[in-house]
Amino acid sequence: MEQKNKKSVFSDSVGRVRPVRLAGPVLFAALFLASCSSKPQTAEQAPQVEVKAVQVQRGNVNHLIQATGRVDVLKKVEITSPVEGVVTELLVKEGDFVRKGSIVARLRPIEAEAAIRGSAALQPAMKRSFLRLGIISLSSPFNGYVSKRYVSSNALVQVSAPLISVEDLSSTYLSVDLPSLYLEQVKIGDRVLIHFLSFPDDVLEGRIATINPTVSQETQTVTLNVSFPNKDQEVKDGMFAVVDIVSSTHKNTLVVPKDALLFDPDTGREFVMVVGQDSIARSVTVTSGYEEDGKVEILHGLNQGQLVITQGNYALADGTAVKVETNGQ
Repeated sequence: MEQKNKKSVFSDSVGRVRPVRLAGPVLFAALFLASCSSKPQTAEQAPQVEVKAVQVQRGNVNHLIQATGRVDVLKKVEITSPVEGVVTELLVKEGDFVRKGSIVARLRPIEAEAAIRGSAALQPAMKRSFLRLGIISLSSPFNGYVSKRYVSSNALVQVSAPLISVEDLSSTYLSVDLPSLYLEQVKIGDRVLIHFLSFPDDVLEGRIATINPTVSQETQTVTLNVSFPNKDQEVKDGMFAVVDIVSSTHKNTLVVPKDALLFDPDTGREFVMVVGQDSIARSVTVTSGYEEDGKVEILHGLNQGQLVITQGNYALADGTAVKVETNGQ
């Protein structure tokens, strides 16, 4: 029994028995274990926020000036009555295509009508023959479509009364009202991207043909005439359109998706969230340029190939560990 106690106790100079002090080695081991357990987590160990990101690329971005316009037709005519008379025939209806020289209406002068109907001496057959000889035929001056019919058969019309309107839809153009503050940014020949409300999935391309030199005092706008192809003649007179005038183009510039660009309203700061090789998201201040079709030009702050977050970036704290899903993955 005493032999076992020799390994755990010893006597001091006065004969008291004390336990052996092992505090040094034990305390060191405890501190070592504690230090290991409190070691900071790495980006891989920390909880990760799932985001989507794309690489900064180079491309072309147009500077667009938006305005509105209405379709007008250069070649259109109202066929009117040359005399006072009675419309005996209308040979076309609205929407019909007519060729140059084709008869669209016939009428009989009121004098011939009155003379024939007031004469009891004429036989019925002679009356019909005389009526035919007195008829005036009206024809279309060019190929086009009947846009409006103003009268019906047997109507009594006055001199110069409109009978039928014909339009050449191949001569359509767009009349655009441009705010005068943009006048110095556009010129004849500039490309115009035309979005018709009637064809939401299609974009037609035209060119500025003329620029009116007069500014409207009421609206402070300048009228531009924009020519565009209408081969299928689907675009009709009076249609409304929204246009984007391409005033200039920046080529081979850095671009990111518009969703990547964030804005701090308190400071006016533009920034994006960039992901490094350590999978940590960091806020980077940028300067944006032109914007077009969901992409934004970056003038300063980024380099080609950097990874910018496009989804999950809103309210993402600087220094957050993230798990990136890139496009195509």
